[in-house]
Amino acid sequence: MRSIAAAARAAERDAQRRHKQNQKEQMIADSTSAVEDWENYIDNLVSIHTDMADMIDWHTIAGQPRPSEPFKRNDNSDRAAMALAKFKPSFFHALRGGSAKLRSRLEAQIEEAAVRDRKQYEDALTAHAKAVAEWEDDTALAKRLVTGEATAIRQVIEEMQSLSETALVGTAIEFSIDRNFVHAKPKVHGDDIVPSMRRKQLASGRLSETKMPVGQFNELYQDYVASAALKTAGDLFHILPLEEIYVTCTANMLNSQTGHQEWTPILSVQFVRDSFMRLNLSSIDPSDSMRNFRHAMKFSKTKGFAAIEPLEPVTANQGALLQAP
Repeated sequence: MRSIAAAARAAERDAQRRHKQNQKEQMIADSTSAVEDWENYIDNLVSIHTDMADMIDWHTIAGQPRPSEPFKRNDNSDRAAMALAKFKPSFFHALRGGSAKLRSRLEAQIEEAAVRDRKQYEDALTAHAKAVAEWEDDTALAKRLVTGEATAIRQVIEEMQSLSETALVGTAIEFSIDRNFVHAKPKVHGDDIVPSMRRKQLASGRLSETKMPVGQFNELYQDYVASAALKTAGDLFHILPLEEIYVTCTANMLNSQTGHQEWTPILSVQFVRDSFMRLNLSSIDPSDSMRNFRHAMKFSKTKGFAAIEPLEPVTANQGALLQAP
């Protein structure tokens, strides 16, 4: 009995050890996952600019030739006629119903083939008419764009540039558009988009969460805003044949004079295509990259952003607000 009881106690201790080991392994796995989620979120927050819209070469589109007219082909008819020309009556044909019957069938197949050829040609004409209509629309728009026509710029922006409520860039963009000129004003998220806590995994495997220092918090928000500006400019450079893009990021900030939250400009940049396209977007520090362009920004590590005057006042009366759905 003593041997049986000792064995039972040993088995129970072993089960408890395995349970504690499993709990520790799960705790470490949960901690690792929590830290990785936090790190991925921070990385995504300051690398919005690395995901750009597809490039459109409007100069190439403007010079595209008209789609070629389709040729009327008689492939089916030719094959059917060749089959009839090669037909020679034989003894075996008589066993299958007679040579006259087979010849009549081959002649009928020529008529059926002609019908198929006509249908294919009609389908080709329909497809060609659609291609010509698209070509006319695309080349006309491209030619208007390369000359800087404001209405053409607006058309492209309204069709291709939009934001959703969950977009990291912000919730809406206001555009001022004139000839060869675009000034985009994205409404970026407030600094609450930056986590207030830091996560790391201790040597024991446990998760540690500590309050993020003010300096690090503000610098992360600065990089986020700069990344949003880069993303906005990059998308516009990719969908428009413009050499310059103005971007002014606005944030909903407290006006100490009125005591109300107001949309306030905090970063304004004059982006130049040639300089922008030379950037290695995957390796830059977003806020440091602003030094490559003429910009206005008032920022300190202890206080964060302050209101600024945009580089280019929005004076065009064609401004439009693309509000998130």
